[in-house]
Amino acid sequence: MPNTPGADVRQSPYASKLASLEPEGIPALALAALALLDAINAGKVVATEPGSRALLESLYLLQDALHGASDALPAALAGFLSTVEGASHG
Repeated sequence: MPNTPGADVRQSPYASKLASLEPEGIPALALAALALLDAINAGKVVATEPGSRALLESLYLLQDALHGASDALPAALAGFLSTVEGASHG
């Protein structure tokens, strides 16, 4: 990923979790994430609490970056991880 100010995902605890996966686990994780994104897009996952809504909103931005311009991906990923980590500690 390109260097984007404020988008250093290496500091996220999720980066170490990803690094600990066996290579066979990465496609399984990607498939689960894609299925979750499809469920969210289809309205099968609904957020009623403000914190949960913020997570979904940041996930939409990340999904747009995944399917769009790759230069938007680092900031979208950092924003999503920041929102997740803030929700976990809030």
